[in-house]
Amino acid sequence: MNNEKTNGLLRLVALLIILLAAVLIAVYMVTTVYHIIPQNFSSFVDAIFIAILIYIILKIVVNMLRRFLGKYLEYSSIHPIIFIVNLIGYFVIGIAVLADLGVDVSSVILGGSLLSVVIGLAAQSVLSNQFAGIFLTVVRPFKVGDTVTINTWQYGGTFPTLFPKYFSTDRIEATAYTGIIRDISINYTVLESASGDIVKMPNSVVIQGALIVRKSGINVQARYEVPKYISFTSINELISSKIGSLPGAKDKPVLRIDETTMNSYILLVNCKFEGTDADTKRSDILKVLLDTIEPMKSSAQ
Repeated sequence: MNNEKTNGLLRLVALLIILLAAVLIAVYMVTTVYHIIPQNFSSFVDAIFIAILIYIILKIVVNMLRRFLGKYLEYSSIHPIIFIVNLIGYFVIGIAVLADLGVDVSSVILGGSLLSVVIGLAAQSVLSNQFAGIFLTVVRPFKVGDTVTINTWQYGGTFPTLFPKYFSTDRIEATAYTGIIRDISINYTVLESASGDIVKMPNSVVIQGALIVRKSGINVQARYEVPKYISFTSINELISSKIGSLPGAKDKPVLRIDETTMNSYILLVNCKFEGTDADTKRSDILKVLLDTIEPMKSSAQ
C-alpha cells in the first residue's frame, strides 16, 4: 500500500513537471518566436510560473514535514508549526515574484526583517513554549500517566502548603508541583494533583525545572506516642503484621523508635503503598495503631 502511494505521488510530480515544461515552452513560443504576446508581458508570465513552482515545492516540503512530525506529535501540536512554515513560504513566493517583475526587494526584505524581529521578540515566550513542547515530545523525559514532581524557581510558593504535623511528617516542597501527567501539548504540560486540581505549566518552564519521575507507589510515614510500659518488642511484630495486611501495602512495614520522653516513646511507622493518596494510607495506619495500642493502655490501667 505504501509503495502504491509513493508511486502515485511520483507519477503526479512527474506529470506536473512535464505540464509545467510544456507551458513554459508555449509561453516562449508566443512571446519570443511568434511575438503573439509582447515580450514585455513575458516577465509577468515568468513571475506567475515561478510562484507556481515555489508553491509546489512548498507543499511537498510541508507534507514531508507533517508526516515526520506526525510520528511524534498530535495534529493539534503540528498545526502551529505548519502554519509558520506556510507563512515563511508565502513570504518567499512574494519576494520571488516581485524580484522577477523588476521591483527592488531590498527595502521589502529589510522591512520584513525588521518586522520579523519585532514579531519574534513579541512572540518569544510563545515560540519558546512550542519548541519546548517539541523537545518534551521527542526526548520524552516523562510520559502521559507518570507521576512527576517538577521543581521550578519561577513559581516558588505560589500555592499554600500545610505545616508539618508533629506525629506524622509531611514533606514540604514549596517550589514543586507533583501530579500525574495528563497531557503534553504544544504549549503546556498538564498535571493532575492529588487534590484533583489541574495544573497547566508552560513547557519552557518545565524543561528548566528539576524533574523527579516517581516510581509506582508511595512511602507513607506515621508517628504514634506509646507509653513506656508497653514495650516496643511486644508490639513490633503485631503492628507490622496488621499494617502489612492493609489494602495496597507493597512491602513489610518498618517500625522503629523515633524519640523518647520521660514516660513514653514515639513509634515511627514507614510503609510503601500503591497509589498516590498518602493521606488516606496514613489514616489507615493510624487506625491500626489506635485499635492496637489503646486497648493495651486500658488493660494496663
